[in-house]
Amino acid sequence: MSEKVVLPKFEIATERAHPAVAAAKMVGGLLLVSMLLLGGATYRRHAAQLAAEQQRDAVIAQRTAEANAAEAAAKARIAEAAAKEAAAKAKVEADKLAAKQAKEKTAADAKLAMAEERHHGGHHHGGKASAKASSKGGKALATKSAADDKKSAPKSTRDNAAIDKLLASFK
Repeated sequence: MSEKVVLPKFEIATERAHPAVAAAKMVGGLLLVSMLLLGGATYRRHAAQLAAEQQRDAVIAQRTAEANAAEAAAKARIAEAAAKEAAAKAKVEADKLAAKQAKEKTAADAKLAMAEERHHGGHHHGGKASAKASSKGGKALATKSAADDKKSAPKSTRDNAAIDKLLASFK
């Protein structure tokens, strides 16, 4: 047995993939990395757009609130001016009514004084002495009615200059 057995050299295939398969895997890996980068950039841009829309909506809401507040303030000023004008008109009307009543009272007192003077003058038959007495009585009565007017008329405490200024501002 001395013969040597020579075995043929077999090349066993290595466990390496074909170079085309390795290249395909590398291209696939690069594609996956690029897709992740692109997806991340797209997500960031979308998030930035949403934040900008929310900020825009907040600014619009703030400006709307400011405009509504300004409108409410303007309406309040208009209502206040209308109330002041109505109060001034009411005061003017009250003053007119008071003046009219005072004028009517003065006219009524004058008519009453003249009626009493006529009444007293017709019943006395004493001549000059009675004429003096009746004229004195008429003067006394007129003085008395004037004193009554002064007592019954309340003292005015309003400032006429301020009222004139207010009325002039409405013209």
